[in-house]
Amino acid sequence: MLKHKKLHIKVGDKVYISTGVSKGKKAEVISINRKNARATVRGLEGENLNMIKKHVKPNSDKEFPEGGIIEKDPTIHISNLMVLDPSTNEPTKTKIVRKEVTISGKTKTIPVRVSKKTEQEID
Repeated sequence: MLKHKKLHIKVGDKVYISTGVSKGKKAEVISINRKNARATVRGLEGENLNMIKKHVKPNSDKEFPEGGIIEKDPTIHISNLMVLDPSTNEPTKTKIVRKEVTISGKTKTIPVRVSKKTEQEID
């Protein structure tokens, strides 16, 4: 599906959840599954996200040999997440801007993610 497409979020970004049960909450991206276009998120300080309950059989996993019901961090489709602006801490769209950087005497242009609202770098 999204095997080689560039995404608007990265691991470690602080994001705003725009739809679903946890709508309106802020979270941090823990991991991204590019094949299914889903991100695993964990709530920021004071924000409790609805955890996913998973039934595990005994001896099916080395972490849980006794089995039972475990709670995991939720996964959310990438289209339902918006990056938080670093200065205002509000959800914003992003764009990629080419920036000139001098590396060991040579000038190169590198892509940088920028907030559309305040024009500040996100990385």
